[in-house]
Amino acid sequence: MTENKYPQYKVQAVQDLEELIKNSASIFLTDYKGLNVENITQLRNKLHEKEVTYRIAKNTLCRIAMKNCGYDGMIDYLEGPTAIAFSRSDPTAPAKIILEFAKDKNLPVMKSCIFEGHIYGPEKIEFIKNLPARDQILAELLGQIQAPLSVFVGLLNEIIRSFLGVLEAVIQQKGGAEQTE
Repeated sequence: MTENKYPQYKVQAVQDLEELIKNSASIFLTDYKGLNVENITQLRNKLHEKEVTYRIAKNTLCRIAMKNCGYDGMIDYLEGPTAIAFSRSDPTAPAKIILEFAKDKNLPVMKSCIFEGHIYGPEKIEFIKNLPARDQILAELLGQIQAPLSVFVGLLNEIIRSFLGVLEAVIQQKGGAEQTE
């Protein structure tokens, strides 16, 4: 997109979208048709709690930004009213929140996503939703690492306790031997 051909605000909008795309752990495209402003605001607030930006964007500008970022495969999904969820930290958060929100109204409709650098259609989004969150995976990993260490520390403590018990017995024995002399 060159500045001579397009107005500056459109150039800036594409640059902003490119920045969001580059800095996102995952990106989810939705069709928000049928949602009113109140619904979109509620959804945005829920997403914001998990550091997810939900933005309504023009398909033309999104196509340019996606192409510039190397995601040409997303261009086919940019039809009709489009809102995009950009997750900065937990890549599964948008799928979980949007699908939970859509339970009652069946809106918004998931179109596609970029997850771990790969493009997926709507059929894979339910699978992504069921993946554990990053924090949960890290906690489980930490638990797996901690378990053997806890056993090792317990064994060391037992050895020290046994040694102190023997040392105390020797001291009492020597103390008792000195008193009898």
